Amino acid sequence: MPTSILKIALDLPLDRLFDYLSNGQQAHIGQRVLVPFGRQKLIGIVIAKASSSDLAAEKLKTVIQVFADELPIDAETLSLLKFSADYYQYPFGQALLSALPVRLRQIAPAVSRKQYAYHLTELGRLVDPATLPTRQLVLRRLMQALQTHNSLTELDLDAISTSARKLAKQLVTDGWLVSEQVPAIIKTLEVLMPAPPALNDEQSLAVARITQEVQIFKAWLLHGITGSGKTEVYMRLMQYVLESQQAQILVLVPEINLTPQLEARFRSRLTNFPLVSLHSNLSESERLHNWQLAQSGAAKIIIGTRLAIFTPLPQLKLIIIDEEHDSSYKQQDSMRYHARDVALVRAKRLNIPVVLGSATPSLESWHNAIANAQQTNKYHLLSLQQRAVSAAKLPHIECIDTTKVNLQHGLTPQLIAALKLRLARKEQSLLFINRRGYSPVLLCSACHWIAPCTRCSSRLVVHLGQRKLRCHHCGQEQKIPSQCPSCGNADLHPMGYGTQRLEQTLAELLPTARIARVDRDSTSRKNALVEILDQVHKQEIDILVGTQMLAKGHDFPNLTLVGVMDTDSALHSPDFRASERLFAQLMQVAGRAGRADKAGQVIIQTQFPEHALFNALRSQDYASYANALLLEREQVQFPPYVFTALLRAEANDFSLVQQFLRYAFEQARNLSNDVLVYDPVRPQMERLKGMERGHLLMQAASRVALQRLLKHLVSLLRAQATAAKVRWAIDVNPLEF
Repeated sequence: MPTSILKIALDLPLDRLFDYLSNGQQAHIGQRVLVPFGRQKLIGIVIAKASSSDLAAEKLKTVIQVFADELPIDAETLSLLKFSADYYQYPFGQALLSALPVRLRQIAPAVSRKQYAYHLTELGRLVDPATLPTRQLVLRRLMQALQTHNSLTELDLDAISTSARKLAKQLVTDGWLVSEQVPAIIKTLEVLMPAPPALNDEQSLAVARITQEVQIFKAWLLHGITGSGKTEVYMRLMQYVLESQQAQILVLVPEINLTPQLEARFRSRLTNFPLVSLHSNLSESERLHNWQLAQSGAAKIIIGTRLAIFTPLPQLKLIIIDEEHDSSYKQQDSMRYHARDVALVRAKRLNIPVVLGSATPSLESWHNAIANAQQTNKYHLLSLQQRAVSAAKLPHIECIDTTKVNLQHGLTPQLIAALKLRLARKEQSLLFINRRGYSPVLLCSACHWIAPCTRCSSRLVVHLGQRKLRCHHCGQEQKIPSQCPSCGNADLHPMGYGTQRLEQTLAELLPTARIARVDRDSTSRKNALVEILDQVHKQEIDILVGTQMLAKGHDFPNLTLVGVMDTDSALHSPDFRASERLFAQLMQVAGRAGRADKAGQVIIQTQFPEHALFNALRSQDYASYANALLLEREQVQFPPYVFTALLRAEANDFSLVQQFLRYAFEQARNLSNDVLVYDPVRPQMERLKGMERGHLLMQAASRVALQRLLKHLVSLLRAQATAAKVRWAIDVNPLEF
């Protein structure tokens, strides 16, 4: 007699499914189950069903529990994750489980956060707040608010009084109110949105072109200068899709700090469509709740960072990728997927459009778009070359040669004068320095000793406020020494500038200025960034000092000056993508200035003001610079003209890394004549977090040839003896070498 067998994916570094006997409970494909594995109990996902003879099944273990009250993961999401795991050479079970909220990986029923809204009953509507006793102030305010707004969430109640929630529950018992469960909402940025602006000709054309072909797969590259109104185009497209069909829309953003402002704008305009966000700044219960609302189809707009691309969305009709060039879309550990590329695969499978927006598209996307007219037919280019606010002009960009002026605490006289002028005008300024901490180096004036990290091939950064030296790669900390460990000299100097030192310098130079620092240290507390951005919009901050967290996406109407410090190191980096990243970063941060009716100015401090990158930046000519970089890439056969994969390996003992990579090198050379395999080398950061590192680069003119090689190579590496002693991973299409 046939026996029912379930094939289950588990979170294990083994690229296979595991067979278990059904326990008699109904289990669907995609259902979450609890199974025994050795001495452990593990959460798994049912991937397939089979039947077998009792004799063949007698050695199999039985499923412990089926979580039947949860929606199963749909076939489309499972298929997308299987494709991604295969393409990025990662075990399917690990890829699948890591894409789920943490609560769904735990051995317990998935209970999400609950939130309630309160409405007046017929009895409650008969109550006149003016007749209530004056001493019952909270009750009067609560009833007045309900009669004005019809419905109040728990966040609304908290704004009335700390006791309002308890009072509302009592009024439900008394029959004045009725409660209902609603999507949990976290604090968002308050943005007062005026009536929708009239679209200019370029925006209208972009919206018309996409909406005409909204029922089929097409990849649209929306290349718009900073302030050109890309977000307004997104909102018009979203409104059209949501109103014309039963639909869900996925909006991907590169980093958490972009979600508050974007979420607030969408909520204020698309009020009839439930919206949730998915990112790592949510609590586990909030993330689970939002994920379940998306999975059920209840949430119509989903804003998320890269992992959101794997969210089950039964009615998905449009994908928007904001700042598509951003490297944050590339996962740098576990399954090293690129969310933009996975989004394109998902959109093609569903036959829906995908919109990639950026002022500085990645060279891969730009190449796909400009080559479209000739042969590739991949991306369709739409351009927005004027700012959406008619009075807004592109900022004037000026490069100051720091070798020809005397710096005052790292600032040129021109930048200091510009800051003082903005303070006098009551306008806002932003100083960009992509280095947090007080100072990047602690230097001995006698023997030139520099404080090193003992676990990484890097230097310790000075954090003066905490009197600490800290490694920004591994997190190692130590107290600032009172004398040089090498020669005993007590004269130790912080060299260079970080955000903390710049903030302190500005406070001394401009004592009346209200200064806020935005970096990973200052925004680690939940909602800290939302509160700072709120202060900026309310004109409570004069000068922002920040890292790349402030370089993109934010819209500050009163910000008219951007100062850029210390970017020269990227001009001479061995990384072939460094100049592309720097140009995008500077274009983005320059675009924060002069976005409304006030003229903007950008001052860049550099030792190389005549560099080609700065010449292109001054003319705001992305296309010419991108085309020049593509020509260089084609001549030396770098991506996007070739396809690459990097085998990364690390261990406590470098000889093990050498042995493992040498074996991989020999096998790869023997497996394919169509793939160029380079000799194993050490990366620039030779040691990281105490591990000795090495890597092996593979390059091919054909994606198919590279994938064929990787499939066979990974199988050989998993069976190799040294592999168990080495931590290794395949990085397909690596962004960093």
